Amino acid sequence: MKTITITFWVLMLGLSGLWLAANLPPSETMNVNSVKNLLEQYSGVLSIGAMSIAMILATRSTRLDRWLHGLDKCYRLHKWLGIAALVGSVAHWAFINWLSWAIAVI
Repeated sequence: MKTITITFWVLMLGLSGLWLAANLPPSETMNVNSVKNLLEQYSGVLSIGAMSIAMILATRSTRLDRWLHGLDKCYRLHKWLGIAALVGSVAHWAFINWLSWAIAVI
C-alpha cells in the first residue's frame, strides 16, 4: 500500500512541477482572467497526465507489476489515477465556467 501511495503522489507532484516549470515566470499583470486560465491549465494537465499514466498501467506491463509488487496493486493505482482524472476534469470544467456563473449572479 505504501508503494502505491508514494507512486501516486510522486506522479502528481511531478506533473505539478512540470506544469509550474512551463508557466514560470508568471505574467506581470495577474488579474482574474489570468488566474482562471492558470487554474484551467493546471487542472487540465493533471487530468490528462493522470489518464495517460492510467492508460500505461492498463497495458499490464510485467516491469510495472514487479515495481508495484503485484498486479492487484497496479490495478489499485490505476483506479486512483482514474478517480484523480475524473476529479481533475470536473474541476477543469468548473474553472472554465465559474467566471460566467459569477457574472450571471451579479
